Amino acid sequence: MAGVRGEMINGRNSPRIAGRPIPRRGQVKIAILMGIAHSFASIFSASSRRQSASHLS
Repeated sequence: MAGVRGEMINGRNSPRIAGRPIPRRGQVKIAILMGIAHSFASIFSASSRRQSASHLS
């Protein structure tokens, strides 16, 4: 029973046991901002491509 108790921390499995370390807060914020920036870039590049293609016709 001691092994089971060691694996559980606050009723949840420890992330290190799952094989994934906890990222630092700064890393999470940067990842979110990069995802948002990538979304905006893809939206604007797709709309500008459509405008330039229709402009040529």
